[in-house]
Amino acid sequence: MVVAISNDVPTLRRGSCTDAGAERYRCRPGTATKQPPSFDHLSKLADTERQQNHLDNAIGYYRQALKVRKAWKEGWYYLGTLLYDRDHYGEARDAFRKLIALDARNGAALALLGLCEFETKEYGPSLVHLNRGRVIVFGDRRELGDNQQMVQVVFYHNMILLTRFEQFESALDLAAQMVKRDVSGAKVIEAAGLAALRMPILPEDLQAQDRELVALTGSAVCAAAGRNAADAQKLFQELVSKFPNAPNVHYVYGTYLLLNDPAAGLREINKELDLRPDHLPSLVTLSFEYLKNGEPEKGLQYAERAVKTAPASFAAYTALGRVLVDTGKTQEGIEKLEYAAKLAPDSPQVRIALASAYAKVGRSADAARERAEFLKLKNGDRTQP
Repeated sequence: MVVAISNDVPTLRRGSCTDAGAERYRCRPGTATKQPPSFDHLSKLADTERQQNHLDNAIGYYRQALKVRKAWKEGWYYLGTLLYDRDHYGEARDAFRKLIALDARNGAALALLGLCEFETKEYGPSLVHLNRGRVIVFGDRRELGDNQQMVQVVFYHNMILLTRFEQFESALDLAAQMVKRDVSGAKVIEAAGLAALRMPILPEDLQAQDRELVALTGSAVCAAAGRNAADAQKLFQELVSKFPNAPNVHYVYGTYLLLNDPAAGLREINKELDLRPDHLPSLVTLSFEYLKNGEPEKGLQYAERAVKTAPASFAAYTALGRVLVDTGKTQEGIEKLEYAAKLAPDSPQVRIALASAYAKVGRSADAARERAEFLKLKNGDRTQP
């Protein structure tokens, strides 16, 4: 069975984020420096009022103290979290931006900034900051300690924004990570369904007539992510039976089948192409599948169709470039991969494909450069939505 939690959209409890990222700024013995008395007095008042849950008073004192010392990182953090807890998202956003200007590697502050920007509907910057904050936080788990509630909220909002900006595979990866952490439920399932069906909308914009389709797709995807093969197979079969002509349904099922029954997966993806001959994800997936099976000649027709269908798609040019390299047309393949890199300079897949192609023709320096770029991109996230 798929593990479920609350059906509510993940949200932060009042005060749950206040201490999440401030510990890094606390003074340690022997490190304190003399401060103007007015700042000492105001900062102590602010901390006392916060600890006694007098939030409005604390906000006022933090603001006064920050006028005296604008570089007070802990003060900006607490001011931002208190304003966030009061639903003053625009003011909280501004406080976190001040903090990030002083400490660009504060993962908790970046994540909270992204959540504020989500509430103010600045979705592009929100995705950037949620991506960065999540990567930093999970590179140093001590940043948030045991605050799993905040982790869930960050993952959920990161996932739905990735879908909103058509980064569907990345959104599905986050959905799988949530399921593996025993975080599921109706809202997470719905978000997974939107990503799997490649619907670039937020959950609030989902039309009523599409809810059953999205929920069933999300349930199947989450069951698969939870390694519940029996439930996943049953749900996928129900999905294709109820919605045989819905866009992406055969593709989603086919990609699942490829894991354990490649022949059945190829047949299912071809059903998608029968309905929609220009379905780009199917064309690219078939190209790579034949490439993986050592049959690049069979993949060539799909890669060429992909480029013709979507001449601005880096995925299509990546597929074509790799297929050409493996069919012996190395220089032509390199040219396609270089063009893919121009289309998507932040794609690690393109960089590693280029590194491999350069190595084949003895361009060692170019190969080393692309491998280095691949590693840099792999260890971070995209900086633009």
